[in-house]
Amino acid sequence: MLIHPRSPFNFAQTLRFILAPPVLLNGRQFAPLLDYFVDGEYRRVLEFGEQLVLYGVREEGSPAKPALRVRILAGPDDDRAPRAVAAEVARQFSTGLDLQPFYALAGTDPVLRHLIVHFRGMRVPQATRVFEILISAIIEQQVNLSFAHKVKKVLIDTYGRGVEFEGRRYNAFPEPAALAVTTPRELLRLQVSGPKARYIIAISHLVLDGTLDLENLRQIEAALAHEKLLELKGVGHWTAQYVGLRALGHLDCLPAADVGLQKVVQYFYGLRKRPTPERVQKMARAWQGWRSYATFYLWLTYWENAEWKSQVRGEIRGRR
Repeated sequence: MLIHPRSPFNFAQTLRFILAPPVLLNGRQFAPLLDYFVDGEYRRVLEFGEQLVLYGVREEGSPAKPALRVRILAGPDDDRAPRAVAAEVARQFSTGLDLQPFYALAGTDPVLRHLIVHFRGMRVPQATRVFEILISAIIEQQVNLSFAHKVKKVLIDTYGRGVEFEGRRYNAFPEPAALAVTTPRELLRLQVSGPKARYIIAISHLVLDGTLDLENLRQIEAALAHEKLLELKGVGHWTAQYVGLRALGHLDCLPAADVGLQKVVQYFYGLRKRPTPERVQKMARAWQGWRSYATFYLWLTYWENAEWKSQVRGEIRGRR
């Protein structure tokens, strides 16, 4: 199966966010959780009905005519699977999205006009399931990157299913049924706090019994989806914004309370102190309509080394 993304499209830059968190200052790297890169191919497990499919995506074509080769590596013998996987890959990497309006807007911003050159063609990668991002975001609330990664890994290893292929296991995120039957005490052993454990179990129950249709949030207006997420216990504006950005494909999300975003805004915009959420919101008015992409391009600077960041900041200050 071959998919032709709208140009510009940068597969390598897009994958950086989901393959692994940035290397920490002490040089520590993180093992993959759900996204894998093996022999030049991106690999992921997808729920297909009650079964699991392992698919691979490899970049082909040229910068002028980018292409993604999609193949099924393991899964049920079902004629519908190839089309379902291709549709998922197209959605996951926003292959039909026209980035030119964002680049036109970013070209007027003193910082973003530098970042769109370096990250040109990068898309905000979308999760295969909304449930996965919602539960992950709850785990990530008010904890550092290293700890959140550790907790998610043990949660996936304990409750998630997987696919074996060529002597390697590829993990899938735990399904609502698996998390609905656990207890706060069991999750506490995995270092999930008591309140977060209760939120996760409650949401899993709502999804399992059909009261909450998270996948349907992709079909409704962004503002309404945001409000429905806020109705859930344990979900605040940061979590709802992050789910909108990473799972619902919304283009105008702004997690203004995100400390990482505040720090990078302070660094590149030359602010004397870390901005408050209110100041980030005020600054982001200039990005309206594309605040998800502005946020994401700023976030991805954490994946760059200190020398690159210093050079870009110097160029920004030199042009002012």
